[in-house]
Amino acid sequence: MIKLYLADISALCDPLEDSTILDTLPPKRQEKVLKYKLADDRKRCVGAGLIINKILCENNIDINSIRYGSNGKPYAEGIYFNAAHSGNFAFGVSSEKEIGCDVEIIKKPHLDIAKRFFTQNEFDYISYSENTSTAFYRLWTIKESYIKLSGEGLRTPLNSFEINIEGNNISISEKGIKKDCYITQFEFKNHSFAICSLEQPPSKIEFTDAL
Repeated sequence: MIKLYLADISALCDPLEDSTILDTLPPKRQEKVLKYKLADDRKRCVGAGLIINKILCENNIDINSIRYGSNGKPYAEGIYFNAAHSGNFAFGVSSEKEIGCDVEIIKKPHLDIAKRFFTQNEFDYISYSENTSTAFYRLWTIKESYIKLSGEGLRTPLNSFEINIEGNNISISEKGIKKDCYITQFEFKNHSFAICSLEQPPSKIEFTDAL
């Protein structure tokens, strides 16, 4: 079963002002938090860490057993999970199969990035959309969730695969061959969310509060 988790960073304090919340996170996450110069970035990173903590706790997995792949993606035996953060939120997912997720605050679209790194069909989809901001971040979050599912990260060129959107149906193809994965995409409070999973996604979007 896929579960969704959300942490509103406005409810968090800066870990530099109160280190008690930082102490609940694994050492590697603490190091990552402290590398950020801005308070909101530190809070987002803490939020993502708390989501991972909650997922591990719900599955009776010691947080100190967490490991990291060559691309920095955390993993643990018995559960697949992923987390992301942007704007006001940290967002996470857990599943019995490989999964990736992304969240981005919706703002002005980066059409130069889309022109350079997306496929021509994807760029046309953005260009002809009534709301180019929503369209850009819809594609961006889906692409991010897909490469996070694979574990390859940005080592996978963003134009090496294509997102196909036909009404409510979303699929991903590489060299014309449809990939065997599920895509869930939605907007919430001016943020774009996407999940790429190998497990059937939930029929209803419901968040578990991670704080």
